[in-house]
Amino acid sequence: QYGGKEVLDQGIPMVLEQHLCPQEVLFDVKETEVLIQERISSKVLMQYPYPEVSCVGRRLDSNNLFAFCVAVSPGTPEHSTFDCLVFESNSETECEEIIKRIAAGFKHTEWFV
Repeated sequence: QYGGKEVLDQGIPMVLEQHLCPQEVLFDVKETEVLIQERISSKVLMQYPYPEVSCVGRRLDSNNLFAFCVAVSPGTPEHSTFDCLVFESNSETECEEIIKRIAAGFKHTEWFV
């Protein structure tokens, strides 16, 4: 129900407990949106404009795991719902870089809105 960064500590373990089949993906972090593509075919799997992204971050106990929350049904804060998307990077450095780029997108969006 809430899309703030405090949900990542709960959202990441909840997603991992589902034991979903992992996919290799590529991140294309643009000025106004995040594209997630299938690694082999480059097919766009997900596309999120920054206004739909509510938070991005990682847990301190998982150096290569990061997540971001996206609004599934935006509306008033008490009626919004969010999905938590969890990813594993190849390294801690790569993880930090992706998080920083997504976070920078929030700043870019301020200039477009």
